Order: sequence, then C-alpha cells, then structure tokens
Amino acid sequence: MSFRLKEGVFKVRCREPGCAFFSEFVVKENIMGATEADVDSEALKIARNLGFIKHDALYGRKHQLANPEVTKASATYERLGTGPTAPRPAAPAAAPATPTRTYRRGDVIIRKGESAVTVCEVVRGTALNDKLPDMVYKAGSTFGSAAIFRQKNRMADIVAGEDGTTIAFYNIRELSKTNPAKARELYDEAMEDLFHILGYLEDYASGLEKKVRSLEAKQAAAKAAAAPKRAAAAKKKAPAKKKAPAKKKAPAKKKPAAPKKAGKKPSKKKR
Repeated sequence: MSFRLKEGVFKVRCREPGCAFFSEFVVKENIMGATEADVDSEALKIARNLGFIKHDALYGRKHQLANPEVTKASATYERLGTGPTAPRPAAPAAAPATPTRTYRRGDVIIRKGESAVTVCEVVRGTALNDKLPDMVYKAGSTFGSAAIFRQKNRMADIVAGEDGTTIAFYNIRELSKTNPAKARELYDEAMEDLFHILGYLEDYASGLEKKVRSLEAKQAAAKAAAAPKRAAAAKKKAPAKKKAPAKKKAPAKKKPAAPKKAGKKPSKKKR
C-alpha cells in the first residue's frame, strides 16, 4: 500500500528573535510515499522552500529565514491500492517548459510602458527596480505584478543587478491550467511585491514630506533672524531727509498815511 498527498496545510515560522513571519502554505503537489510520514517529509520540504521565498520577499533586506520551524496543520491522503496488481496512478501531463533568459549586469529585463504579459521570478542573481534602487529582488523573488491584471503595462524598468542573472517568465493564466499550485504561489508573491512597493512608496513620500517641513521651518527661522539686520541695513541706506528752508516772511506793507483833514484857518484877530 502507498499514499499520495491530496492536500496539506503547513505553517512556517521564522525563529529570528523579533521576526513576525508566520505564514501558512497549501501543498497540493503529487507526492507519494510508502507511508503518510514519507509523504509528509517531502511536503514539509516544499512548504519550507515556499517559506524561504516569501520570507525573502518581505524581510530579505533585514535577515534570512534561518532554521525555520515547519509544522503540519492538516493533510488528506489517498490510498493507492493494496498489492503489486494495484493500478498505478497516471503520470501527470508534462508541463510546458518555462521560458528563461540570462542577463548581464545593467541589462533591462522589463521596460516601463510595455505590455505586461508574464510574471517574472528570479532564478539566479538579482534584479533591481530602476526607480527604487533600494529594492533588490533576490533568487526566489517575484516581480512584474502588473501581469496579474488584464491589459496593463509595466510600471517601471527592472534591470539585472549582476552578471548571470537568470529570470523565468510565467504566464499566470496559462500556468493555472497546467500547474495551479505554482500559479497560485506566483500570484500570491506578485501581490506581496505590489503591497511591498506601495509600502515603500508610502514611507518614501512620508520621508519627503518631513524633509520639506524641515526645510520650510529652517527658511522661516532664517528669515525671522535676518529681518532685524535687513531693517537696520535699510535704514543706513535710506538718505536723510533734508529740512526745507524756512520761508522768509514778506515785509509788511506800510499802510498809506491817512490824508489830513483840512482844518479851519485861524481867524485874524480884530485889532
């Protein structure tokens, strides 16, 4: 008798002190084993790898997922017969090969404005956002989230961070038909990347606002400190007002003398 995993739910926790990473992953890969423990052993490895990818996308710049704790939350199995004559499960159809491409440092992987058709996964090396150089996509990281929406264009240039950078290109809609688990994983990673970018831009905008307020405060303080000096300088430059010469008083006009009244002639005394 052998067993095949139908679906397993596994939890991955980072043991780094202070790290809040604790994620749950659904494993549906076609894993078979002689016992359920054998199946769980392989499923735990897959869950751990998924944990590495997601942890690096969220906290890769701070620390790596070292010695993670991986536990099984639940799982269902299918029994595959009781003897050598039991029918073997049909082999899964071979999935189409994933297109990959290798780049040299500085080469453009995706260009802003072009049609977004595929989600990109870093297989080897690093990739950088041309506008946000602090954001580094390492092996296992996913970018190009615009491709999960219909008829969208790339939002930024992404370039190779080192020689030999290898990128895998996935069409989510086609992949969901051949490998739904991988398509779901890439979709989740693309959404995580999108929210990570939004958070980064929010922090960046907040930092710029603080710088602007600081500069405005410094300029206001400088103007206030310079105001007395400018006023004093303006007083020195201003020419002193000359007093207008006092107007000379015009000489008073002499009034014409009043005519003398004709007096009576003295009468001659009679002799």
